[in-house]
Amino acid sequence: MTHNPLLTIECPKLLSHKETIVISHWKRSVCGLGVAVLVLASCRKTETAGGAGATPSPAVASETSAQAATGGAAPGGDTSRAPFGFLDTPKEGAAVKAGSWAFGWALDDSGIAQVTVAADSGQTSPVALGQPFPGVAKDHPAYPNADKAGFGFPVPTLASGPHTLVVTLVARDGGRTEIRRQIRIP
Repeated sequence: MTHNPLLTIECPKLLSHKETIVISHWKRSVCGLGVAVLVLASCRKTETAGGAGATPSPAVASETSAQAATGGAAPGGDTSRAPFGFLDTPKEGAAVKAGSWAFGWALDDSGIAQVTVAADSGQTSPVALGQPFPGVAKDHPAYPNADKAGFGFPVPTLASGPHTLVVTLVARDGGRTEIRRQIRIP
């Protein structure tokens, strides 16, 4: 009698501790990517007539969350791309003290001109640009200054309670993307 490999049924094996840890890390990475896509789902690119110093046009071409997360082109053959990035800390809903540092990264095909931060109360905070951020240059080598895509800022002084931070990524070509983060000041 011949053995048919297509009809062979194997019993599932128990995973080793190391395999279980690898699967756990993989699941966390996938969930983290999902969160990043959801955060970037509200990203929009605004085009400016007349260059970076002009007032944003009310006609806004929006990108899908997948395009924003990957820096993909906008629908309809438009080759301009919205700036994209990630606010690593503070995490969504985190309790943070005023003055503690927040960190993230930003990229755009034209380069990043500036990053601004404002709280729902109108408080602003200065932003340090041009910082290294682990993994960004490796994942996005074709973007200008990917090796210095990181930014940091002190959380503005705010009253106790829930607040929204709005981090605005401004590209050299005038494109803008907002990242909103809910935080709580103890």
